Amino acid sequence: MCFPAVPAARAIDIDELWRVAARKVRASPNPPQDVYVDGLRCLASALETPGRYDEPALRLLQRELFVRILADLSISRDVAAHPEISQIPVSRPLLITGFGRTGSTLLHNLLALDPVARAPLLWELWMPSPPPHPDTAASDPRIESAQRRLDAFTAADPQIRKIHPMEARAPDECHWMMRHSALLPMLYQVPEYWQWLKQLGRGDLRELYSHYRLQIQHLQLWIRGDFWVSKATTHLHFMPVLFDVFPDANIVRLHRDPCVAVPSLCSLMSGYRRLFASRVDLAEIGTTLLDMFIDNMNRSMAAPANKAGQIADIRFEDLVADPIGAVRAIYRRFGYPYGAEFEQQMTRHLDRERTAPRPRHAPALEQFGLSQSEVTDRCADYLAWLETRGRGFADRTAAS
Repeated sequence: MCFPAVPAARAIDIDELWRVAARKVRASPNPPQDVYVDGLRCLASALETPGRYDEPALRLLQRELFVRILADLSISRDVAAHPEISQIPVSRPLLITGFGRTGSTLLHNLLALDPVARAPLLWELWMPSPPPHPDTAASDPRIESAQRRLDAFTAADPQIRKIHPMEARAPDECHWMMRHSALLPMLYQVPEYWQWLKQLGRGDLRELYSHYRLQIQHLQLWIRGDFWVSKATTHLHFMPVLFDVFPDANIVRLHRDPCVAVPSLCSLMSGYRRLFASRVDLAEIGTTLLDMFIDNMNRSMAAPANKAGQIADIRFEDLVADPIGAVRAIYRRFGYPYGAEFEQQMTRHLDRERTAPRPRHAPALEQFGLSQSEVTDRCADYLAWLETRGRGFADRTAAS
C-alpha cells in the first residue's frame, strides 16, 4: 500500500500509460496487480502532489513513466520470443555498491576494462530492448538517442556531467534498469515513494531483484562475458535478498565519511532535479538522502555473516590513492583471473583521467538543511562499525 499523498487536479493514469505501451508491443492491456505496478502508482501519486511540479513538468514526468513501462513490456516481449534468456547463467557476478560519491564510477570503469568482464553501457541501460547484438552494437541508433538525453542533462545543468561523468558508450549504474530503486527518490521529489520503497518486505524485494537478474540475462543474450560487473547504490537496498538471487555474487562495498558523501550526492541530485523542476527543495533532498544513507548502511551492516568471504570493504581514500592496487586486491580476494593486458588497460585509462580537468566539488551540509553534528550522531552506529573494517586492501574477513 502506498503512503498517501495529497491528490492533484490532474492524475497521471498508470493504467492508461500501460494500455498505450501494451498496444505498441502487443501485450495484455491490463497491468498486473503486483509490487511493480503498486510502486508505479505510488510514484505517480507522489509526483502529482501540488506545489512540486507544474503542468509542463508533469507531462515530461508522465512521459518518463511511459518510457519505463514500455521498456519493461519490451523486455517481456523479448523473453517470450527468446525463452532461452531465462537460462543464461549469471555466474559469480561482481557487484560494486556503496552510497553515492564513494568512488564507484572510478572502480567500475576500471573493472569494465577487463576483456572477459561484461559491464552494461549507458545506452544499453536506458534502451535495453532489443538485446544488443555484436554485429550492430557499435553503430546502434540507440547510442545517438542516449547522447541526446545526455546533452539535455548538460543543457539543464552543465555541472552534472562534470561532477559525475557519463557517456553513452561508457559503463554506468545498473539502477537505471531496475524496476524500482533508490534512484527515483533521488531524481524526483517523491518522499512518499521513498517511504514505500523502504518498507518493502523480503518477498517484494526478492520479486523486484529477481527481475533485475532477468534483465542481466536479457542484455547478455548475444553479448556475454565470463562474469557480470555492476555498480549501483541500490544493491545495498536489496542486501536482505541479494544472496538469495545471486548466491555466488561477490560484493565490493565502498565507504566514505557521510559528512562528505551525503552533501556531495545531494548536490549532484539537485542538478538532476532541475531537469524537471523550476524550484528545487534542497532541504527535502537533504532529509531524504540522509535517511537513505542510514537505511542503506543498516542493510549493509546486516549482511549475512556466512557470506563474509564474498564481501570486501574499501574506503574511498584508499581507492583513490591506489586504484590498481584496489583492483588487484579484489581479484585476489575473489579469485578472478588477473592479467597483464588488463593492468595495462587500467594504467592507460588512469593516465588519461589524470590529465582531464576536474571541477572542485565540496558542497556544504548546511545547503541541504543538515549539520555535521546531526549527520555524525545519526550515523554513529555505522561509523563505529566501519572502524572494525580496518584499512588498506588486506585479504581480511568482512564478518562483523
